Amino acid sequence: MSLPAWLDEPLTRGITLRGHALLVHAGGDVGQFAYTQALAAAWLCEAPTPDGRACGQCTSCRLLDSGTHSDYRLLVPDALRASLGLDWGEEEAAAEDKASKAKPSKEIRIDAIRAALDWAHGTSARGRAKVLVLHPAEALNMVAANALLKTLEEPPGLLRIVLTAHDPEVLLPTVRSRCQRVTLPIPARDAALAWLAQQG
Repeated sequence: MSLPAWLDEPLTRGITLRGHALLVHAGGDVGQFAYTQALAAAWLCEAPTPDGRACGQCTSCRLLDSGTHSDYRLLVPDALRASLGLDWGEEEAAAEDKASKAKPSKEIRIDAIRAALDWAHGTSARGRAKVLVLHPAEALNMVAANALLKTLEEPPGLLRIVLTAHDPEVLLPTVRSRCQRVTLPIPARDAALAWLAQQG
């Protein structure tokens, strides 16, 4: 799916920010998830375009497109995976088999955060950044959010962290204060309709 035109300028801004943690927010669903994917691709790309965007052709871009990039980690609640078009990985499939009778979780749980933090402390496989995306950050329960704080303050190596939120004010103040903010604009009605028509 292509990135909507109204996210073009915020993507340029996000690519140029030097902070290690970004909080991407908007009043509605204006493409936060697509934005995080484009941002991660730009940071991980091995042959970025002159404006810093992902080339879409290098090994890193192809790995990211196939969902197999070892320097990229996405944490989403199980309940959102299908709506985002995400396939289940081996770890998730094993967990689903164990709890097949339970409803998919609407939270990003502490076990997922701990596993991601262990991953974050490893060496980058491709020698560039490592990118951790949490979508949406409101799905972090209190224990998971607190576990993330030290890494938000002092990330290992070249780790970049992106959190999305519809309402950043529901996040812990200590989480918000450790992130640079990127506000995504609400598109004009005509622009939104034109983009939807292009998507079929």
